[in-house]
Amino acid sequence: MSQIPTPTRVNSRALAIALLLAALLAGEAAAIDVQVVGVSPGSSAEVAIDGNAPITIGVGETIEGVTLISADRRGAVVQVGGVKRTLPLVSYRGPTREGAGDTITLRADKAGHFLAEGSINGRRVVFLVDTGATTVAISRPDAERLGIDYRSGQPVLSETANGIGRGWRVTLDSVAIGGTTVHNVVADVTDSSMSVALLGMTFLNHFDMQRSGATLVLRRR
Repeated sequence: MSQIPTPTRVNSRALAIALLLAALLAGEAAAIDVQVVGVSPGSSAEVAIDGNAPITIGVGETIEGVTLISADRRGAVVQVGGVKRTLPLVSYRGPTREGAGDTITLRADKAGHFLAEGSINGRRVVFLVDTGATTVAISRPDAERLGIDYRSGQPVLSETANGIGRGWRVTLDSVAIGGTTVHNVVADVTDSSMSVALLGMTFLNHFDMQRSGATLVLRRR
């Protein structure tokens, strides 16, 4: 006949399991390398996680399992896996592992839009991130300024705020933002008036995107 565990045994077993889980969580949190490399006291911090390029985290935001609790001129307090850490401000020495650094961190403007300065074929362009755009899209005047031979591209019809407009589908040699470059990017040159270029999915599909509050992080796949 099997023996029924006494309440003392049950409680001891539950306590042992709880301690083991706590140890595992603490070990997982300790395994994540976090460095604070810049601060905006009271609002945000530049944080390098596991040797990757720094990303901006606002107070109260969580990115890649790291929550920023507070930031001041000396450093920041973060929480990882339920464990709080007080980290000093240190100098960033660049990516520490192979393949790191292909990270783009963007902050939303007051209207909630993510704008980024970059380049097309080596020439400066201002982009607006648009996950609803199938391709990168630029206006005809911008294409002419950039020296793109769009008239030799494939004629297409594009839907704009003013209705259906004509355009040309081309392949750009390069699109770069924040030191990260994607080559052979399909784009549409449109006849519509646009003050900025649209950073559509033919570029964004090369990245994993993570948004937390006013921060958008793109990590190269």
